[in-house]
Amino acid sequence: MSALREWMAEMGSRASVAVSFIAKLKTTFQMVAIVGLLAFETYKVDTLAVLAYILLYSAVFLTIWSMVIYLQSAVLVIKEKSAHGELITDTE
Repeated sequence: MSALREWMAEMGSRASVAVSFIAKLKTTFQMVAIVGLLAFETYKVDTLAVLAYILLYSAVFLTIWSMVIYLQSAVLVIKEKSAHGELITDTE
């Protein structure tokens, strides 16, 4: 997604794929899950380890969700720029 945002910035449309709240929440879930999985013995059924796994799988879901949102935004911008003849492609 970082590469997509960078490419959109080169096209002058960085705001259309700005970092969303979902992406920030995903990152938070990932960081808390990693700390939880490193801090607790995962071979035991520990409440905090289970919570860490739930956060990790939630982060996976949020990753896919945010990817879909970013790609939808990018496709709209690409279609708009293509219709106006503004889309520049490098053919070298």
